[in-house]
Amino acid sequence: MEVYDPRPLLPVEDISLSNDDPQLNADLSLVARSATQEFSTLFSAPPPAGTRPVTICYRAEGPMTDSIKDTTRYIVYLSVAYWDPARLVYQLAHELCHVFTDPRRHNWFVESCCAMASTVLLCRMAELWANSPPPVNRKMRALNFRHYAQKVIRDARKAQKPTWRQGKDLEILRPLFDESSHNWNALRFLGQASTCPPADLTDWNDRQRGFSFERWLHAVPPYLNDIVRRISNIPEDRWDYRMQP
Repeated sequence: MEVYDPRPLLPVEDISLSNDDPQLNADLSLVARSATQEFSTLFSAPPPAGTRPVTICYRAEGPMTDSIKDTTRYIVYLSVAYWDPARLVYQLAHELCHVFTDPRRHNWFVESCCAMASTVLLCRMAELWANSPPPVNRKMRALNFRHYAQKVIRDARKAQKPTWRQGKDLEILRPLFDESSHNWNALRFLGQASTCPPADLTDWNDRQRGFSFERWLHAVPPYLNDIVRRISNIPEDRWDYRMQP
């Protein structure tokens, strides 16, 4: 059985979210480091593109993860340059999930998993910081994380035309991953479930967005067959978007 003890798998190096305010950047860095460490403990094996340090930067155009510009690190871009720790955790969790699902490939199902992972990390951070808040210089309320997660789910329920970051998928997937921490490891094989799995560390192709539950089932080791089979057996009409983004 391919199972290892959970451990932090993504060391954080540089964080540059607010260049104009060093103290704000220091506080945001405390949030980001804590969130990254907590998120990586969901998994018990390294990301498919390898264990690398993470560099977190600001990007006005929106969040994004780059694993091919520098194959020795993951560059995670966020659009938070102000004091909004809940939004920071929400964006960061989504991008870290891309690291573990394989940042060289993405599709509608990967986006569903990453949206779900964001709500999971928000709730975990609420519990973590309720008992041991970080030494930030700004007002910190751990419950804000849980409220933000609830708002995300509530907005998804109300959406008439869900985007590929919204929808019933949040509520379909989360209970399955809450059952066992081992289930998270199945996400590490989503790149292999693509129409054309990545061949090397620089193999990124925005046009290769096809995904197959059958390929995913063949890619995972036996101990993960059950969770993948249960997800693949979910009726198609329960998903909000069975289409390429």
